[in-house]
Amino acid sequence: MLLILAWIAVMLIAGTWWVRRDITAYARFQTQSDTIDRQRLYRRWLIESFVVLVSASVFSLWLSDALWPFNGFPSAFAPASRLLQSDGSISGDQWLPIAIGLFFGMVLSVAIKWWQIKKSLAPGAGPDQALIPRNRREATLALLLSLNAGFSEELFFRLALPLLFLQVTGSLTVSLVLSMLAFGLAHAHYGWKGVLATTAAGALLTIYYLHHGSLLRVMTAHAVIDITAFFIRPAIADLILSRKAPRWTIAAS
Repeated sequence: MLLILAWIAVMLIAGTWWVRRDITAYARFQTQSDTIDRQRLYRRWLIESFVVLVSASVFSLWLSDALWPFNGFPSAFAPASRLLQSDGSISGDQWLPIAIGLFFGMVLSVAIKWWQIKKSLAPGAGPDQALIPRNRREATLALLLSLNAGFSEELFFRLALPLLFLQVTGSLTVSLVLSMLAFGLAHAHYGWKGVLATTAAGALLTIYYLHHGSLLRVMTAHAVIDITAFFIRPAIADLILSRKAPRWTIAAS
């Protein structure tokens, strides 16, 4: 238990430093027009997020006794039942706050996403607009970022972190809520609106995970959400409002 608490403290300190650095880096990224500089930051975020989140996930799963060959657990692509089994038998009284919290999370997520969709067709709208690729080379990196976010973020925030919190709190509800809050705060570079939207999206992804029991499905859903935000949504705006080809189809100069 002491090792788990120490690891959580390390992640809290390192995560705070990482988020603060990302806030500064993203602010700088929003002002950059040179595609070479933009591609450099795309690559840095891609490599760092993969290495850090996957490594932290593997170590957290090991500490939670949930990584092969420990406890007969075959892989990190775990069903959601692994979380439920870790909490022992869950009574009806325990399920009630989980259901209520996830329901309101789902309602909030749908409301925020609908608001985002309505505003997203306006040029320059949305906290993530700077990440929309401006040429084909940026598009390749943005696609890899989307796929990586689906894999590494879901592995960490939907499986490894809840299992780790579960070892300390003994409560599935608290573990899920803490993980969703951490997921939202990890995107603080988008501003407070982005944190709210990401937290709500995390609640919706958690519901989807617990319902279907497949982490791979949630990873795919996360990647699709990002691809829609960075490619499909701006393409619709370019075609309908500006009557021009999507910006990410332009060859890099």
